[in-house]
Amino acid sequence: MKNSTVIPLFAVTAAAAFGLGWVIRPDGGGEDAGSGGANEKVSSSSGRSVTSGARGGATKSTREGEFLARYLVDGAISSEDMKKAIKEMSDTNDPLLRQKMMALLLENLTAENAKDAFLALRETRRGGPFGRRNDDEMRLLANAWGRIDGEGAVAALKEISENDGEERRGRGGRGGRGDMGGELASALAGWATVDGAGATAYLSGIEDERESRMAAFGIVQGMLVNGVDEAMSFIQSLPDTEGGDRSKGMYMAMVTDEMLEQGLESAKSWADTVKDPDLRTGVLARVTMEIMNDDREAAAEWIAQFGDEDAAAPAVDRLADSWSREDPQAVLEWADKLSGESKIAAYDEAMGSWAREDPVAAGEFLGTLETSPERDAAVESYATRVSREDPETAMAWVDTIADAELKQEAQVDVARDWYRKDQTAAATWIDSSGFSEEVVKQITEPSRDFGRRGPDGGGRGGR
Repeated sequence: MKNSTVIPLFAVTAAAAFGLGWVIRPDGGGEDAGSGGANEKVSSSSGRSVTSGARGGATKSTREGEFLARYLVDGAISSEDMKKAIKEMSDTNDPLLRQKMMALLLENLTAENAKDAFLALRETRRGGPFGRRNDDEMRLLANAWGRIDGEGAVAALKEISENDGEERRGRGGRGGRGDMGGELASALAGWATVDGAGATAYLSGIEDERESRMAAFGIVQGMLVNGVDEAMSFIQSLPDTEGGDRSKGMYMAMVTDEMLEQGLESAKSWADTVKDPDLRTGVLARVTMEIMNDDREAAAEWIAQFGDEDAAAPAVDRLADSWSREDPQAVLEWADKLSGESKIAAYDEAMGSWAREDPVAAGEFLGTLETSPERDAAVESYATRVSREDPETAMAWVDTIADAELKQEAQVDVARDWYRKDQTAAATWIDSSGFSEEVVKQITEPSRDFGRRGPDGGGRGGR
């Protein structure tokens, strides 16, 4: 594992990401090659002094050293001076100088001045299409704060977030929590870097599922600073939730990104050592995507060796989705090397694309398939693709699906299109379907829930 302390932090979503280069060691130290020793002092005309070397790293000849000397008193920056220093830094237009100034302030961050530093930096935020926002700096500061006072940082940021919500409510808004998700995750990342057990204990007390996922994301990021082993153990220890497998897969994709920095071949070898299915899913998906960037055929060959594992299905699905847009028949030929969930995923993606490009040829191919789970997936994907143009034919295909649950899901999807195209004909079919009143409402009542079809009317995932 590399020794640099790089933390790519995220943006919520999704909603999905931001990245930050972290250059401060977990112990808050840093060395300046030009310093004369840990206790060397540099005086300024103001009478203040700055410690060079492990603390501050400034020299007389640097503008950032002069900046720090204005605020550092007896080796520390008071809360009041920290606010002034943040203001001066924020007013600096030179981006390189500003970065150096920010680094010095982070090195002199303490549990006592961190909140004032954060609030002062927050006050300098400017938005608009031509404004300057400092989101990365705020998250970097939150990360540093979490390293020196994890519990205090998280508590303070939650309080700030709640106050934001109250202010919005007072202005006639919706209220609720403020938009502090990124900063909270950054603080947790910093906390986990130096105290994984403490950050993990905090996570166990979170009841809100969304907040818990964000917190876990930050903790994984922080643990990765110290290597992949602690992060993997943490992910493995997470309790199963409704979307547990998917969440663990996402977290393991983050771990895999760290391994990929050592080289693709090393990451591929490492991937085969991850045996836990919940963790393996994310690893296989992420490595496959990386190989796809350069050579799709090589990606297909690599993931096919795991094609009998359910853990490979998400990777196969992503590869098939990309490949089938160009050559769905080739995907179907490749799918014969797979089995189980992986083969089902490949058939699903390939048939959806083929039905869009040439529904007649795709339908002819479907007629040659024997009853099987992959045929059911292919029929469902085909039917929900062509149902807007010919829902009656699509429903006839759906009737050949063997899996009862998948068949009803497809019937609802196709019937919804049919009802919008021809209410009379669709209503006749619905009356004979035997569906419950609740299912009929799903078909006939307008809804913003696009379900399995997605907003563009495609198959699974809204292709």
